[in-house]
Amino acid sequence: MKNINDSTIEQLINWRTFQTNQHAVANTLKLSDNDAQQELLDQLIEHRFNKYTATELSELITAHDNNLGWAITYCRLDLVSRHYKQLGKRAQMEHAAKLEDVSTGIIKLADDSGNTTDISEFKLQQVVAQFPTGKTRLFVDMTLRYGKLETMAVLKMSNKQYQRRLRNATSYATKHRSKFDLVTSAVRDRQLYILNSLNELDAIINGTREGHVQDWINDHTKLTNGLLSTSEVHYQGAVLNHWETASKTDQYAFITECISQQTKAQDWLERSNEAIKEAGVSNQTKTL
Repeated sequence: MKNINDSTIEQLINWRTFQTNQHAVANTLKLSDNDAQQELLDQLIEHRFNKYTATELSELITAHDNNLGWAITYCRLDLVSRHYKQLGKRAQMEHAAKLEDVSTGIIKLADDSGNTTDISEFKLQQVVAQFPTGKTRLFVDMTLRYGKLETMAVLKMSNKQYQRRLRNATSYATKHRSKFDLVTSAVRDRQLYILNSLNELDAIINGTREGHVQDWINDHTKLTNGLLSTSEVHYQGAVLNHWETASKTDQYAFITECISQQTKAQDWLERSNEAIKEAGVSNQTKTL
C-alpha cells in the first residue's frame, strides 16, 4: 500500500498504541523519538500495512482495530529483532577480540513461573542456530523472546500445536546436548572474558586505546591476581597496586604472561568456534 495520505499518517502517529511502541523502539535502540517514529512507520507501511487499501487502513486506525494494534506491536518486535540479529551477525564475522565493541543487547527470558534469565542477543542467536530447520529456529526464537501467547498468535497455532512443537524442540535439544553446550559453556564465557580483557590491556599499552594500565588492573583484580600467580613477577604487590613504580623487569614479566594467556584464550576460542561452525552450519542448510 503506497498511497497512505498525510491525514491517515497523522491519525496513526497519534494513536496511543503507536506512540507506546514508538517509545519502546526509541528506548531499546537508543534512537530519538523522531527517528524511532520514522523507523516504525517505514516498517509498517512496507511490511505490515501493504495488504490494506488506503481507505481500509484509515477506517481501521479510526476504529483503533485490535488486530491492527497487534500488527504495530509485532512490527516493533520485528525492528528490534532485526537490529540485534544484524549486530549478532556482525559479532560473528568479527574476530572474538573485537566483541567488546559490539553492543548485542540483553534479553530477559521468562519461564512459566515468572523467573527470568539474562542472555545476550549474540548468545541467543548462537543457541537458536543449533536447531535443525528454519521453522524450528523461528519457533524457538519467538518463544524465547516473546512467550507462548504471542508465538501462537503470530504463527497461528493452537495450544495443542504449540505444545507439540515445544516437545519436539525440547527433545531435540536434549538429544543434542553437546551441540548446545558448545555455545552455552561457562568455560567459553570465561575464555571470551580473558581474551577481550587482555586485548583491551594490549591496546592501552600500545596506545591505540585511551586508558591507564593501573585503571585496567583495578577493574580486573581477580584476573590480574590469576596472571600474577603464574607469572615470573617478583614483587607482585607492586604490579598490582603501583604499576607505574613497579620495576621494568616485573612489568615485562607481567606483560609476557598476559601475552601468553591471550594467545591461549585465542587458540581455545578458535577451536571452539570451529566446533560450533561444524555443529551449526549444517543445520542452516537443511530445508523444512
